[in-house]
Amino acid sequence: MKKFLFLTPFLLSLSFFTLAHTSLAFDIPSKPQSFVNDYTNTLSAGDKNALENKISDFEKKTTNEIAVVIIPSLDGDTIENIAQNIFTKWGIGKKDKNNGVLILVAMAEHKTRIHTGYGVEGDLTDLATSYMQSEIMAPLFREGNYYVGIDETVDKIIESLNGNNIVPEGYSVQEKTGGISFEFLIFCFIALQWIIAILGRSKSWWGGGVLGALIGGGIWIFGSLSFLFSVILFFSLIISGLGLDFFVSRKYQQIKNSNGHFPWWIGGGGFGGGKSGSGFGGFGGGFSGGGGSSGSW
Repeated sequence: MKKFLFLTPFLLSLSFFTLAHTSLAFDIPSKPQSFVNDYTNTLSAGDKNALENKISDFEKKTTNEIAVVIIPSLDGDTIENIAQNIFTKWGIGKKDKNNGVLILVAMAEHKTRIHTGYGVEGDLTDLATSYMQSEIMAPLFREGNYYVGIDETVDKIIESLNGNNIVPEGYSVQEKTGGISFEFLIFCFIALQWIIAILGRSKSWWGGGVLGALIGGGIWIFGSLSFLFSVILFFSLIISGLGLDFFVSRKYQQIKNSNGHFPWWIGGGGFGGGKSGSGFGGFGGGFSGGGGSSGSW
């Protein structure tokens, strides 16, 4: 509980300074019209159609949804944050099953992410996603065989979701562990984005101060901290909340008046829609809690 109490003001303060310096950060693309969305022209039209048909056929048979997304750059963001935000904004997977999988490739940074919905984590484990990235995607991507790497990864995902173990015996990966779980950080990030989106759309900016006061008051009452530290923290959170609300409210109005695209932290669009594919009926509203793994090549 104490870790959460100390993390809360840190997240508020960090969000304000981060947003102040990253107003041009990565924008989440608008919900697409296909399972395969290449915003870099890395894949040929034939490659995209082949992947689209394979994924579409699998979705029709099982209702599982696999999204392939290739972006030019992370624009200073992390691939984990972008993957979670794409997953949430697009709603990959069926709403009642959360059976979506996202394959995300960032070309400039040479990073990959396989992000999983709640409903597939039993079959598609973090170990399996790590294996696919290190043993399939990374070697093929280094050779420039992006289509083959993605195609074989999709095959392995389908194999896993059909109940088969794809990880060879003896394969292991070193997991980094810390005091705070990645899932908890993802939850805090989503909650913070939701709060920022609300504050940005408000016509006044005092709401952030009220929010800071409520958080500071809660920490004061339940945190068992010293009186002096509680007072300092209380007023620091009020000031941080006012500053955050002022910044996002002004930025929202500026973008709205100029008819521009809202950044990811206000819930805006990015590259635009994807190429229309065969049999795509739209993602079903699934959700992810941050499962999966990241890799590089």
